[in-house]
Amino acid sequence: MTEQIFPPVPEITIETLRRSLGACLDEVRLSGQQRIVMRRGRPVAGLVTVTEARALWTLDHESAVYSEWRMRERLDTLARRRDAVSRQAEAERRAAFERGVLGR
Repeated sequence: MTEQIFPPVPEITIETLRRSLGACLDEVRLSGQQRIVMRRGRPVAGLVTVTEARALWTLDHESAVYSEWRMRERLDTLARRRDAVSRQAEAERRAAFERGVLGR
């Protein structure tokens, strides 16, 4: 038997939500309890407080910003490596030319 890390979230059918949207929203707002909206037995949405929704949006945005920063860092690192390899190859070509190996 597996232990549940999170407590179960109450479910509400989409039909019930349609019939009593205002009451459902008030219940979520006042109690702070989330609801999973079910359609034909499958979860389709979740009802959470505005504070929780803003926290989730902020977390998602920060995650996207961090991912973009990491990708730029990786691209910058790759560009620096390519530049270093190009400079090294150019230095080796110049040294060979000065020794007289190239250009004759």
